[in-house]
Amino acid sequence: MRAVSLVAVVVALLATQSTFAQQPPDAPAAPAAPAAPAPVPAPAAARAPAQAPRPAQAPRAPSPSTAPAPAPAPAPPAPVVAIDPTPGQLVNIQIEITLVSEGGAEGTARKTMTLTLADRQEGSVRAMDRSAAQGTLNVDARPVVQPNGKVLTRIGLEFQSGNDVPFVQVRAQPLLESGKALRISRAMSPKGDRSVTVEVTATVLR
Repeated sequence: MRAVSLVAVVVALLATQSTFAQQPPDAPAAPAAPAAPAPVPAPAAARAPAQAPRPAQAPRAPSPSTAPAPAPAPAPPAPVVAIDPTPGQLVNIQIEITLVSEGGAEGTARKTMTLTLADRQEGSVRAMDRSAAQGTLNVDARPVVQPNGKVLTRIGLEFQSGNDVPFVQVRAQPLLESGKALRISRAMSPKGDRSVTVEVTATVLR
């Protein structure tokens, strides 16, 4: 019996070894995947969200107590005096103004005023009758000798004689030929038939 048991053990061992010999060897294990590197922590300044820029503050308006006083208004400019740049000729001009009153019961009356001026100069004459009639005669003149010898004359005249003679006011600038009279105006009385005629003569004195 002991021999039979020993034979059975040997046979079992041989069967086990043949079974192991028939199984293929295990495949080699696949290499393990490399581990991913750990993320490097970002610095604190990078992780912090960027702050939005602060809006610019508008300048504060000055309080009424500290507001500057308004600047004084500039002084008005001095009046400009116009000066004729063209020199006048070295001559005198005699201006003769004649007033002829006509019509009505008083008949014809003539009044003459004379004024002598240099070329491109101004002059005036004032006359007043202080009687009850309060007559006046005012004349302003300025002659300008032209290249052709004629005289461009600026005339301002006011005449008042009372009664039925009309009040005459003339502003004219006629071109006169030296030595020849020119009638520049004629005014009628609004109440009667009396009229006043104004004649001007400019004579160049050589």
